[in-house]
Amino acid sequence: MGSLSSALIIVLGWVFLSLIVGVMAGIKRKFTLEGYLVSGRTLGLIFLYVLMAGEIYSAYAFLGTGGWAYSYGMPIMYAIGYGALAYSFGYFYARYVWKAGKAFGCVTQADYFQVRYNSKALAVLVALIGIIFNIPYLQLQLQGLGYIVHVGSLGSITPKAGIVIGMIIMMIYVYTSGLRGISWTNLLQATLMFIVAWVVLFTIPFKQFGGIGELFKTLAQTKPDHLILHPPLGISWYVSTLILSGLGFFMYPQLYPSIYGARDLKTLKRNYVLLPLYSIFMIPVILAGFTVAALGIKLSAPDEAVLKAVEITYPSWVLGVVGAAGFAAAASTASAILLSLAGLLSKNLYAIAKPTASDKELVLVSRISVILLGLLAMGLALYSPGRLVSLLLLAYAGMTQMFPGAVFGLFWKRMNKYATGTGIIAGLITVAYLRLVLKKNPLGIHFGLWGLLVNIIVTLIVAYLTKPEEELFTRFKEAVSV
Repeated sequence: MGSLSSALIIVLGWVFLSLIVGVMAGIKRKFTLEGYLVSGRTLGLIFLYVLMAGEIYSAYAFLGTGGWAYSYGMPIMYAIGYGALAYSFGYFYARYVWKAGKAFGCVTQADYFQVRYNSKALAVLVALIGIIFNIPYLQLQLQGLGYIVHVGSLGSITPKAGIVIGMIIMMIYVYTSGLRGISWTNLLQATLMFIVAWVVLFTIPFKQFGGIGELFKTLAQTKPDHLILHPPLGISWYVSTLILSGLGFFMYPQLYPSIYGARDLKTLKRNYVLLPLYSIFMIPVILAGFTVAALGIKLSAPDEAVLKAVEITYPSWVLGVVGAAGFAAAASTASAILLSLAGLLSKNLYAIAKPTASDKELVLVSRISVILLGLLAMGLALYSPGRLVSLLLLAYAGMTQMFPGAVFGLFWKRMNKYATGTGIIAGLITVAYLRLVLKKNPLGIHFGLWGLLVNIIVTLIVAYLTKPEEELFTRFKEAVSV
């Protein structure tokens, strides 16, 4: 059997296995909306851990970080740094989200805002922002999936065909099994990603240079700028992007159903203690990107750097294994995004427009939304592609605007729907102006962080100028107290 056939069989075999496992998780089950979107709040530590690890570490982590290491060098180390900030924050924040979900029956991020501020209009705003700014993140996963399947199959499957195949597979098992199907497939995906990173990718610098020290000595000679931070990706950009990503990490709507899905608070806390261990799998990925840069290889698509490193180091069939792991990285995140956006559309847009909708009807709307949103993201990935990390940072810029409303509302009784809503809108206007009109980061600070600063200032001003809703705050505070 030739290398081409072996690699292709490995990639397609893994894709087919993911489909079977995802569908089997939910076949013949009759889901309620809570069962479909948050797995009935029954996930134990293992399934919760792989569910979140798969959601968080995506095609961006598996390809984008290596691509940026290849293109720019050290600025990509922000990806390692912001995880420490994000998980520390998440350990304390997630417990409040989980308790709110349990007390008020929340299944989406917008539900959390609705019960805290007693405002359907604010829930609609949050749902729309979640959908609009998460579409680029979903697009990112599909583009990464297309690259991976193309290279992993040794070019026998085009990137566009890879995107179509991957999206159809995900739509089928998400439609069938909801969050339960995603958690089952992520058990496979997260395990394969971690093993491939440390067994295949980590050894690349040793095979090419004799060790990691020799890799960096070569890099210092061939691309010395890769070892320092310099404008426009200098220290200001690094620190502001790290803060933006760390604070925005838990503002993504797909993380809320996962938190609600934990069976108890103890399981959730253990999960956040263990999650940072998974993040170290990005180190081999970044080293693979540095290896290609140090070797002076020219790539037309920098996001293929990791796959190129494998191609020049191992027999061709190994690309099939890495291609399968890359599919796992992209599919595990994309499927969770797809489900969370479907939940926002059904629970926080359709249900508000039609209050009489039954639970069964909302499950059907969620499933139809999975198909429609999947087709939309697939169209963007096919006809309007962008760089993976750039798409990620655009999504962060929008999602981080939820931070003041989500966090200040936990502790400050003056926070109300007016302050939260105007702050979010002011932050988004700032982001749009800097991104679309000015087209640069003033003082080198990421445009998303400028948006957050304006958001916080406006939030504080409006909160002091409007009447606090103390009774509402007290009711919510008592429900989420730990």
